[in-house]
Amino acid sequence: MSEARTHDAPGERAQTREGGAAFPPAQFVLIYESRDGKLCLFEDSDGHLTAVRAEKLA
Repeated sequence: MSEARTHDAPGERAQTREGGAAFPPAQFVLIYESRDGKLCLFEDSDGHLTAVRAEKLA
């Protein structure tokens, strides 16, 4: 039984699923940014919301 795995190599991180196919990169859409630019709200392709301090993105 093969499950989703993560392979870590020096300087490289690739995620694979059963059969060895790579996961597609995550897709996020910026749906809100505060007026001062310090808070961003993103939605992923599954509809999950994530709030992030903009300073963490740099």
